[in-house]
Amino acid sequence: MTRSTARVRGMNAAAAIGAPPPDQQPRRERFPHSSVRQLIVAVAILVVGGIIAWFTITQVNGQTSFTGTVQPMQSVNLDFAQTGRIEQILVKPGDHVAKGQSLAVQDQADASSTLLDAQAVLAADQAKLSALQSPAVSTTAKQNLDLAVQKANTQLAGAQKASTDAANAANSQIAQAQQQLNAAQNTLNRDSAQFQDQCGGQADHGSCGDLADQVQQDTVAVSNASANLTHIQASATQNRDSASNAVSTAQAALALAQNQEQTATQPASPADISSAEADVAAAQTAVDQAKAGLAALTLSSPIDGTVANVGGIVGEIDSTTGVHAFTGPQSLSSGAGSAFSLFPPAAGSGATQNSPNTDQQPLISLVSAQSNALAQVNEDTVPSLHPGRSARITVNALHQSVTGTVAQVIPIPVNQGGTVEYEVKLTVPEWPSGTEPGM
Repeated sequence: MTRSTARVRGMNAAAAIGAPPPDQQPRRERFPHSSVRQLIVAVAILVVGGIIAWFTITQVNGQTSFTGTVQPMQSVNLDFAQTGRIEQILVKPGDHVAKGQSLAVQDQADASSTLLDAQAVLAADQAKLSALQSPAVSTTAKQNLDLAVQKANTQLAGAQKASTDAANAANSQIAQAQQQLNAAQNTLNRDSAQFQDQCGGQADHGSCGDLADQVQQDTVAVSNASANLTHIQASATQNRDSASNAVSTAQAALALAQNQEQTATQPASPADISSAEADVAAAQTAVDQAKAGLAALTLSSPIDGTVANVGGIVGEIDSTTGVHAFTGPQSLSSGAGSAFSLFPPAAGSGATQNSPNTDQQPLISLVSAQSNALAQVNEDTVPSLHPGRSARITVNALHQSVTGTVAQVIPIPVNQGGTVEYEVKLTVPEWPSGTEPGM
């Protein structure tokens, strides 16, 4: 009599395969009590283990985590709309500002003078119109008109002389600064040639080291002379413009005085009155423009936010391209960088969209008070991140979490070492206290 049985792992343990005929079956043996317990325990472990594994997989696959940074909703670089000298800077980095708050002020002397001149012209035009509408010229009035013409002639002559003097002084200053730059450049060229001839560009012994130091000093001198020339050219342009405006104002005042004198001795006609009214309207427009020009010399915040950086100082020249970013000399020899640098970053490292020139930087940079979270998400996860879906956002530096909402998946792929990722923007109603951009 033969008997064939097979045991397999799991729930089928101790199952018989290919049993013998009935007449050859031996007496039925019962499983030992301990074997039954082992079987039940094995089945229970298998079933419970399956449940635990299912929940574990569901928990892992049901959550998606990724890293990102806090990004301000707005980032603004601010400069004045016209070239001028900075007179006041009213904020510093880290200050919180409100929309409309004054941040900086340019020199207002010329703009204030222009406004006063425009208001004077307006007052004269209004007086002329009144005189035409109610003509009554006495001998005294005629004498006053003559004196006004003489005074206007004297002022015009003085303005023309001042304009000529300003132009001559500006040309002299520019020529002197150019000579200084040429001299510094010639010295640099001479010392550089000597350094190349004697040392082959390598500062490997005492005398060559001295020559290398001299070349470096020459480089600083050239940089400073170039910056000085740019500064003088900007100042000269501003001075010439001011003098030219003074001449134009004096010419307008003379023409007005002459016109008033002529009008006072002739009877007013409807055409004259209409022309005077047009002059008053034009003068009012000039006053409005002068007020707007004066207001433009005060730089105001367009948003509620925080001052991220102040790139200029009082006395510098600012314009739509920003303020000048001065840099230190570059080392002649290569080597490991120092942990501390006496000079600011190389020119252009601070340039932004408001400063296309590599040696310019914005006067004031602001970031908005409200911030979003911006994260890089793998392409496999993007289809599940629909706008409106909630997300738990943890600020690692503060060890605090908040609830946010997916606002936008930016459809611009970013290749990260062969892996495609997309930027996802999330909004947060209220960040934890102490949250800063870049965290």
